[in-house]
Amino acid sequence: MKISFLLLGIILIAAFFRLYNLDNVPPQATVDEVSIGYNAFSILKTGADEYGTKFPVLLRAYDDWRPALYVYLVIPFVALFDLNVFAVRLPSVILSTLSIIAVYFLLRELFANTKKFSVLGFEFSVAEIAALLLAISPWHIYISRLGHEVNASYAFFIFGLLFFFRFLNREKWNLHISAIFFALSFDSYQSTKLVIPLILLVLIILHFKTLLTNKKTVIVASIIGFLVALPILATSFDQNALIRFKGTSLLSTSEQYFDAQRQRLAFDRKSGDLIGTIFDNSKAASVRLIAHAYLAHLDPVWLFINEGGEQFKAPAIGLLYLFELPLIFLGFLFVRSIGIANKTLIFILAWGLIAIIPGGITNGYAHPMRIFSFLPLPQVFTAIGFLVFINYFQKYRTTILAGSAFTVLIFSLWFFHSYFTLVPRELSRHFQYGILSALSFASTIDKNYDQVIVSNKDRLFESYMFYLYFHKYDPKIYQKNGGTGSGGFAEEHKIGKYEFGSVENKIYPDTLYVLNPDELKSGMVKLKEIPYLDGKTSLILASTP
Repeated sequence: MKISFLLLGIILIAAFFRLYNLDNVPPQATVDEVSIGYNAFSILKTGADEYGTKFPVLLRAYDDWRPALYVYLVIPFVALFDLNVFAVRLPSVILSTLSIIAVYFLLRELFANTKKFSVLGFEFSVAEIAALLLAISPWHIYISRLGHEVNASYAFFIFGLLFFFRFLNREKWNLHISAIFFALSFDSYQSTKLVIPLILLVLIILHFKTLLTNKKTVIVASIIGFLVALPILATSFDQNALIRFKGTSLLSTSEQYFDAQRQRLAFDRKSGDLIGTIFDNSKAASVRLIAHAYLAHLDPVWLFINEGGEQFKAPAIGLLYLFELPLIFLGFLFVRSIGIANKTLIFILAWGLIAIIPGGITNGYAHPMRIFSFLPLPQVFTAIGFLVFINYFQKYRTTILAGSAFTVLIFSLWFFHSYFTLVPRELSRHFQYGILSALSFASTIDKNYDQVIVSNKDRLFESYMFYLYFHKYDPKIYQKNGGTGSGGFAEEHKIGKYEFGSVENKIYPDTLYVLNPDELKSGMVKLKEIPYLDGKTSLILASTP
């Protein structure tokens, strides 16, 4: 009963942080959210996406061909709540909250025989502490509130692990459910296409004897998992499916780095430097680059500090709380002292090493979303460190627990202020804030103009999709008129009297313009400024006589 009470408390805390003011924080639907939302709306109404593709397995979107599973999860919420940001984000919130419950039960399986401590009749273990820390995690909360496929992928991944270990410790049928969840995770997000196979390989190696003695169960589970993953497997080596990988591949997008390496190698050869030719060749350079990207995700400054305006971080807050740093270090040093099984320790360490790989081979590092499956390992080692500490000072455990609860409360309030107050006010530019307001204002006066030209750069990036989303543009009409031809970054679109694209050399009479501030041209008359939430100018509406 007391376990249920603790878990209920963790769930309520997690749900509050993820549901509170979901419509308004983040302050505007992101470029991915409007794409997911409108395509869910389009499939709901017509059975086809913006391109006219019937029930797509891959969502072409902005020509990045992402797995479409999350779009299908959004469809019933669009049907219930209409096309809006709440409907797009709610599946992520639900799955993220469920993932914390799954983490709790997963850790109870993994740490069943490890040390615990009791206070006032409540028993605390790694499971309770880590689940609570994940419920208030800045990293987990920030990404959980975005309508994005990474949250579905992560939740399915954790449930896959949970049912795998329940198979090892309990009934055989759990392996069938595990296979379904692993396959769904594989189907959901690009990064898990790499993580899931490697995690499964580790699990097979560690538990080979158990799997071998349950051959029939393993075979059936494998077939089930294969069938669930088949739609994505069938497209994995399609040229379109590889576009996203090619566009984010670290080795193929680091031209400047490799140009410098080639110049260095040419000089080595010219000067007869044998050692230089060994260490300055392209393979060695590739290893150094990947190592740098990989290790960037373990940088304490990146994990615990926000140097200002960083991606997926609330102002003045890192991905992890500062109070977790000494406890993670303590937990890592004394992890064996809590009675952890060898296989469990090996698995956790392998999990951590594998989870970072997608971030280590892609550009734009360090990237919190691409290594999202790294969670809840920081919270696990924080919990272990806390257990080590409180068990060492058993006489003072009530005092330590009270002090710890106060510390957690202070940091949680700090994050609450930073995320729900400072993110909208200081980081609205991160969400292309203003574009929906600009389109709303334009819709009230566009009847007075022959045409409307909307820029497609900077703050107005992929503005055509924001237009479709904002106006809930009838997908049947849109597809009848040709739908989207291409979602390329510089592609131009025309929807009725609206043109979306470059504004260069487009000074026409009787035209309304939606522009970035630096795009205002001679001959245009400024009509309205659209501000960010901090008061600075985001966009401008202008016209020509």
